[in-house]
Amino acid sequence: MQARSYKNAVGLPLKILVSSMLLVGQASADQLTDFSIPAGEGFYKDVLIDGGPGITASPIRHFESLGLSYETLSYDAYDILTGEVDEEDRQAFIEKFIGSDIDLNGRLLYPDGAPRYRMLNIGAASFLRTSTTPSGGSVHMGILNEIWNPAQRSGAQNIRDFVKNGGGYVGFCAGASMAGSSVHGLRLYPGQTLPLPDSSETVYLTSSLTDVLGFREVPYVMSKGGGYIYKSQSNQYPEGVEILGRTDRYPAVWSWHDPSNPHSGTLVLSGRHPELSHEEKAEELTKAMYALAIKGSLDGSYTPQVRIKGDLENGRTRYMDENTGYYDASHIKIGDKQYHHFKINVEDPRKKYLTIELNGEYGYDFNLYLKKGEPAFANNADVALTDAGNYKTLQIDNLTYGEWYVSVENATSVTADRPTNSEYSGQLEVLNGVAYDITAIWDREPPCPTSISDVSAANPAFVGQKLPISWRAECFDAGSYATVDLVKASNEAKIKTITSSGGLNNGVNTLVWNATYNQEGEYKIRVSDNLNSGKKSLSPAFELKKPEMLIAPPVSSGEKLSVIWRWTGESSHVSLDLYQGNTLVTNLTPNYAQKSGANSLEFAATWTWKPDVTYKVRIRTRDRASNLAMFSPEFKPTLSSKVTVDGLDVNSAGVGEVMLDGCNPGMKCHRTLTFANQGGKSANLALQLSYVDEIIAKRSWGTYGLSSTCLSNASNGQYAMQLPPGGACNVDLTYSWPKGISNARGGYLSMSSSDSEIELPSPGQKGVLLCADCR
Repeated sequence: MQARSYKNAVGLPLKILVSSMLLVGQASADQLTDFSIPAGEGFYKDVLIDGGPGITASPIRHFESLGLSYETLSYDAYDILTGEVDEEDRQAFIEKFIGSDIDLNGRLLYPDGAPRYRMLNIGAASFLRTSTTPSGGSVHMGILNEIWNPAQRSGAQNIRDFVKNGGGYVGFCAGASMAGSSVHGLRLYPGQTLPLPDSSETVYLTSSLTDVLGFREVPYVMSKGGGYIYKSQSNQYPEGVEILGRTDRYPAVWSWHDPSNPHSGTLVLSGRHPELSHEEKAEELTKAMYALAIKGSLDGSYTPQVRIKGDLENGRTRYMDENTGYYDASHIKIGDKQYHHFKINVEDPRKKYLTIELNGEYGYDFNLYLKKGEPAFANNADVALTDAGNYKTLQIDNLTYGEWYVSVENATSVTADRPTNSEYSGQLEVLNGVAYDITAIWDREPPCPTSISDVSAANPAFVGQKLPISWRAECFDAGSYATVDLVKASNEAKIKTITSSGGLNNGVNTLVWNATYNQEGEYKIRVSDNLNSGKKSLSPAFELKKPEMLIAPPVSSGEKLSVIWRWTGESSHVSLDLYQGNTLVTNLTPNYAQKSGANSLEFAATWTWKPDVTYKVRIRTRDRASNLAMFSPEFKPTLSSKVTVDGLDVNSAGVGEVMLDGCNPGMKCHRTLTFANQGGKSANLALQLSYVDEIIAKRSWGTYGLSSTCLSNASNGQYAMQLPPGGACNVDLTYSWPKGISNARGGYLSMSSSDSEIELPSPGQKGVLLCADCR
């Protein structure tokens, strides 16, 4: 069976308009029973008092004395002296009583046409007919007959459905005349009235009321423009009418119950005004009339009967998600404080394990009840689940043969600001009904309860990132699938469906979602069974964020630059640039394919670092709809100097030396040595010339020297050199060989630096060997 989502309709679907025009009495599609609805259960309130345009609202003291809850609609709207109409008052009554977009049936009816109150009361006309103006009752009937609600139904039709489906009706004076079968009346029953003379008379009660009240006469009951029911030409009252009281000449109080529909409501009518009298017996008569209309009888028992929406089939989900006007009331949504009743027929007593799952529309509170043998209510249920929330699971292991009743109650209601002309606030959607589904399974074996749990998603998640999602499933049939939705964390409103084919295999199920939804915020992942959307589980809330680029402080030794960063979005292309402050130094790479996760690059320093200056690296995306540019933390390169010397010789032992070839006595020999700074900072070198007389057999004379523009003056054979980063210096090494000296003098050139590395062949103990006649 295909799972459905529960959304209140926006506007009015065509099927609502068509079915509303063709059908009346929607609740008649339900199964009728002989079970009574207990007092205080199953209705929004007990009484709706109609005091709309042209009608004076009846006093409330009788309802309060009876302990009945009530709501009054009292709108004058019509000024008898001027004939002016207060359009604001008139419209307020129409929207509340007849209907509006937010309450298609008006306040009188539930979405399926069932009575929302136990009783409707319409009292006296607020003004009488004159030669130039209609009576208040006529004005009121005009509104009820001529104004249609958005579902294309009139107020009069709402009242007829109310009575037909079990609602009681009490009418005094105008309210009694309006109930009749005249062309312009409500046509609630086949009787009609004739005018009464205005008077104040004693009403003599018949035995039906006398036996209950303990008295027969009610004195001083006024009539003012009212009427009395009259007999037909065959000298009979309409079938179903019972005269409950009369004056010397006319019927004064009568009731009617439809003989062809034992489940209809009871009408209790009077052309007089016992409700306006403060005489004790009139007070008791008025309360008895109300009690009779509400109970349907005077024996103290409530007779409004329970209607059954249908039988629950074993293992089959029943969906209650249709709107007002749907042709079958047994599938229409549930109203506020309303009960929906279902029946389970257990024919195999071995099937004693019962599981009922109720999945209501999110944001509303549902109660679930179970009772054997009669419909379940809060006050009689064998099992009651009444904790807050829209999802319930009921399980018992002692199901027995016979009929069991399951009841669903919508515990969410509107908030009324006052008892008269109240404005509703809060969750107004309940007026047009909220959806739910219910599934009952009973079997011989203990159920392996299907469950979805442990839904998990990374927190935070990033737009464009591949987001792993996992959940655990238990006891689903092979081939079952789940819908995985992204929902708002605050109210579980669906944002998008990630997949409708998620696995429900026993154990852990996973998928990877490419999180392309680009609205930042707090969300959850909801996983629900495709066949029962109430079987679901939610992940903890997580934050969905725009992709982030986290750049570590770059590292440079002067020769190389290392950049490491983490990218939380999808794979993309970036360019990297080196900046000094806000000044571009160089483009490091124009188009690098970064991946989601960690990235690193190393660049050779082909530029010159400035000492004691801070740098930063900018990384900028190139192929996103909204490109992102981020700078690294500022850094200073760790500069070092590396000095190389070109022009040295290396002997067979790998030791550095300088051979001054072609040198003879009486000559000055030369060799050019090139010093180069390969590092990122200045290099300071100390050069020292010394002699090796002690290792030469015959003492000889001659001198070595160094000359260069980058050397400071020599002192005792010591020289100083400073090389800037990237700088080079040519040094002239000389040996002056005196005449008459047969052997050249040997020497050493030692090079040292306190802040730089000098790259040399392996020198001897005293430095690079200098020799003019070694070959």
